[in-house]
Amino acid sequence: MSDESRIVTVFGGARVPADTDLYAACVRLGRLLGDAGYVVATGGYTGTMEAVLRGAREAGAHTIGYTCATFERDFQPNAWVVEERKTRVLSTRIQRLAEESDAFVVVHGGLGTLAELALVWNMMLAGELPAKPLVVVGAEWPRVIDVVHAETQTGSSALRLLTLAETPQQAVQRL
Repeated sequence: MSDESRIVTVFGGARVPADTDLYAACVRLGRLLGDAGYVVATGGYTGTMEAVLRGAREAGAHTIGYTCATFERDFQPNAWVVEERKTRVLSTRIQRLAEESDAFVVVHGGLGTLAELALVWNMMLAGELPAKPLVVVGAEWPRVIDVVHAETQTGSSALRLLTLAETPQQAVQRL
């Protein structure tokens, strides 16, 4: 379902050095998304966000960085951001990403990544967002999802909204 007007947002961690396997996998993910004709969006800063946008730009895709005034003091948009969509606060940033995106891919990250996944996932479950592809990619996610399912009131209807993928290639195929 490639369509240049469709925005795929990738959620992932900012603390990922460029010389890591995760960074390289995220460059591949961005390149694959770009090759498939998607507009690719991230939070627009460092780590996986930079890597995904780098791969997308190298594939010729349009990229969007959803930046936030909250982070201005510590971060600037990375060099691969073509279009910046700036928000004042973090909650508005996540809300815009959720509403303006047509699909989501979640890679390894920290608390912010987990919050983005949880909010988008819950918004779809509650009907605030229409169901959209929500793909989590990486070896850690099955364990995380298993713990969430076992230790919370997350039921099978919520689990059906997620798609697991092991590799960037699988993630793009499952969109």
